[in-house]
Amino acid sequence: MKKIIAVILALAMVASLAGCTQSQASQAEASASAGESAAGEASQEATGDTGKSLTDVKIGAMPADASVGFFQAVAEGMQAAGDAFGCKIDLQYTGRDLNKEQSLTDTYISQGFDGLVMNASDSAAITGCLTKAKEAGVPMVSVDTTPERTDLAAGTVTSDNYKGGHAAGELMKELLPDGGDIIMTKLKFASVAMDERYQGFQDAIEGSPINIIDTIEQDGTREDTLAKLSPLLTKYDSLVGIYCTQGDPAIGALSAVDTAGMADKITIVSYDVEDEVAEAIKNDTAIKGGVTQFPYAIGYFGVYECLRSIQGLETEEVLKLPVLPVTKDNVEEFSADSIAFLQKYGEITLPTTFD
Repeated sequence: MKKIIAVILALAMVASLAGCTQSQASQAEASASAGESAAGEASQEATGDTGKSLTDVKIGAMPADASVGFFQAVAEGMQAAGDAFGCKIDLQYTGRDLNKEQSLTDTYISQGFDGLVMNASDSAAITGCLTKAKEAGVPMVSVDTTPERTDLAAGTVTSDNYKGGHAAGELMKELLPDGGDIIMTKLKFASVAMDERYQGFQDAIEGSPINIIDTIEQDGTREDTLAKLSPLLTKYDSLVGIYCTQGDPAIGALSAVDTAGMADKITIVSYDVEDEVAEAIKNDTAIKGGVTQFPYAIGYFGVYECLRSIQGLETEEVLKLPVLPVTKDNVEEFSADSIAFLQKYGEITLPTTFD
């Protein structure tokens, strides 16, 4: 059985960092440039079970939503890994549509693709896609979303969501030392990763004066979060904070708070620090900080693990990347180069060979 590993970092080390500015998703160009020099070498490595050179390998890559920065970065990481190893990547966004996830899986299998990488919307619903791929002998890797049946996947690449949620709770306690009532957002889809974020946060604030007075279920978009959160801002006079378990909903929460004229009263902590969230932290808005995943690295490692499986090499059943805190003190350094940030403080380097 493949081993489950977790990459663990002492999160407290990053609280006092500082630096300069650039978007997280923009790391693609630098990584792709480095990958080009490695692609020739990688393509000469053993062709494994397929009997193919890597230059002939085709991977169907399915990121979730083209309108969300997080998933755009996942897609860029997928493509960068393909460039680094010299294989063919066909990128098709699913739009977080379960039917499209199924149809794309069917299409890629019927067209003879050698491997699949999917950023699924639902931990349970991906079981059907994984089953089809396994029955067809096509290795399929899940990224970001942890499937309920990880044994069906060739590998899973995600974040350490429990530790990330716990770090978000610690940050909320730091930002609200006197405690108070807060709201937590939840995703309406079934998600192992999201459940871990909730639990980690709740465990961190247990015994503190912070109290989750209500939760809202939303579809992962700022629009739905704005619509559902706005009425609660006037319902609870005691409200002092909001924990948003995704980046796009954090922007929706910020819009709701600003519209209500409550920016000086409400503190928002975001799980995910995408470009807009980073700018909000820099500009002293109600979003005072967050914890960040590394979607570019998630996409990159997803393709890497898929290629390892195609090559007949060992893969990780669940590879968990670190989730690191970002505040006004270190957001400039993070924005300047998120991959360098990950390498420096998470001790993770993007591979360019199978060594």
